[in-house]
Amino acid sequence: MKHLTTFADYAGMAASALCLAHCLAMPLLVAAFPLLGLGSDHHGLHDALLAAVTLPVLLALVPGYLAHRDPAALLLGIAGLAAFLLAVFAVGPRFGELAETVVAAASSVLLITAHVRNHRFCRRCAAKGA
Repeated sequence: MKHLTTFADYAGMAASALCLAHCLAMPLLVAAFPLLGLGSDHHGLHDALLAAVTLPVLLALVPGYLAHRDPAALLLGIAGLAAFLLAVFAVGPRFGELAETVVAAASSVLLITAHVRNHRFCRRCAAKGA
């Protein structure tokens, strides 16, 4: 289980960083889409990012909390996941892409922070158990 949690933390950090890069780069890329012959619809990527962000929260932060009992990592992860869901499903459709980008970028920072904190606490647990 320890290896799964470690892998999920790294996957969560990577997915959250990818989401952050997507949020920050997308406005520039959308401007180039017509030149490349592409449409501006990127909801399929949102679905993939949603799965890539949610699974590590469930596979790393929940078992991590059960092991080290640090509520901050779990709460940051839940807040980050909730903010991401809110950005994609509520803020974006209601307030537009810029508002969605701001909330999604903030959610990525929360998720990265949660996974880093969880990983550190899980390493401390492993060191104490060794």
